[in-house]
Amino acid sequence: MIQHIRSLVEHRPLALLAAVVSIATILRLAILVSTPLNLGPDEAQYWSWSLSPAFGYFSKPPLIAWIIGASTSLCGDGEACIRSSAPLLHAATAFIIFFAARALYDQSVGLWSAITYLCMPGTSFSSLLITTDVPLLLCWAIALWAIAELRREASGKWAIILGAAIGLGLLAKYAMLYFLLGIVLALLPLKSGRALILGPYGLTAFVSAAAIFAPNIIWNISNSFATVRHTASNANWGTGDLFNLSHAFNFLGAQIGILGPIGAGIVCWGLIRNWRQLKFEHADTLLLALSVPVIAIVTLQAFISRANANWAAPAFIALTIIACAWAMRRSNTTILIANAGVNIFVGLVLALLAVSPAFVTAIGQENSVKRLRGWDEAGRTIIALASSSPFTAILSDDREDMASLFYYTRGRKLPLRMWPKKNPANEYESSYALGPELTANVLFITRRADARDITSAFASSERIGTIETRLDSKRKRIFYLFALKGPVPASNFPKLFDRPSTD
Repeated sequence: MIQHIRSLVEHRPLALLAAVVSIATILRLAILVSTPLNLGPDEAQYWSWSLSPAFGYFSKPPLIAWIIGASTSLCGDGEACIRSSAPLLHAATAFIIFFAARALYDQSVGLWSAITYLCMPGTSFSSLLITTDVPLLLCWAIALWAIAELRREASGKWAIILGAAIGLGLLAKYAMLYFLLGIVLALLPLKSGRALILGPYGLTAFVSAAAIFAPNIIWNISNSFATVRHTASNANWGTGDLFNLSHAFNFLGAQIGILGPIGAGIVCWGLIRNWRQLKFEHADTLLLALSVPVIAIVTLQAFISRANANWAAPAFIALTIIACAWAMRRSNTTILIANAGVNIFVGLVLALLAVSPAFVTAIGQENSVKRLRGWDEAGRTIIALASSSPFTAILSDDREDMASLFYYTRGRKLPLRMWPKKNPANEYESSYALGPELTANVLFITRRADARDITSAFASSERIGTIETRLDSKRKRIFYLFALKGPVPASNFPKLFDRPSTD
């Protein structure tokens, strides 16, 4: 058996990779079908975007909504179907990493890089959710493959693929801009690199990227650069709690968790051993230029204010390849096997967390999944209550609640609306704001016991109950329910309604 595997590694690596990817993907799809966990608020928001295809949305570019729309058109609006593209896209990314690493090094590095990426804890976790990082990573990997091929032999085909990957990556997440920074750092110091990125092939790639990304630019111009402004506001530099070293260390610790402890150790040790030998012509430098600056920039952002663990996710495409290249350079497949084994174990733990509430309780991780529980129960209760009285609309005052209830009350007959604000802070306040025409009899759902800033705008208000959803043995989510009666004059709203609200 071992001899057969070794023969596959040497002679048929792509067949072996196909088998590994198939097994992992089937298991991950099975987990999505089996998990009792609800959609998180962000996932529910992306689903709601998919109902109205556009070239942009308030807080993100449009690719995630298009992907969800494509998957739900095939298998329906269930949670598993909405999330199904995550493991499928990760599977595609693993294959692309194989080709990119093979172009940069050889097929052995390609095989191990693909397996390392597939087994990485970050990939296992990401396969359980549908997020903007999933298509971004695929586009990043394709762009890396294209650059690797262009370095070997410049061609118009690969220039077009490079540009298309960058353009689509920007439609997934603006973090694709880091790829452009990496290319500049890696290639601009070289005469051949300058000829590549400043010559006809670079121009071809730029035109391809611009053509694909242009509709989102036009959408932003037409919508006061909503997505750009929201992305910039995520830096959160305007708060008083700035410059925390602990935030930076927490972020770096999370990156170790994403890559896995052994993989992170290989990268750190390799940097210590190899930094004196790095040359701009070497593939190592290209990979480091596409990873280290990303992590450095986001670490600085974490120190200044805050940073989510996934903000440096694209760096791990290059890091998985360089970790495997450094290990294979020393003929150390044992450490790569150990890395895969540890990461597979972590993946199994994550799978158990997804499918077994008892296991979640047993290891004390109930707090980790609380945002993925209780929304379906609350949705059923709200639909029943809304049907029992002649309400004209359901009203929310929180973006996350609105997103989750939008999905889990999708069987409702009443419009679901957000309380309007003068300066909308999310897609719902922008596109689903409550208008005066719907204020005759409103069911208001809020987590605030005192919401007089909203209830006082109506002619009368009455608190009619609460919804308490048990999330675990210690936590519960409480919604306060109000019956609000109008009509409400436009002067009582924070803004005038110059745009129609539509479901």
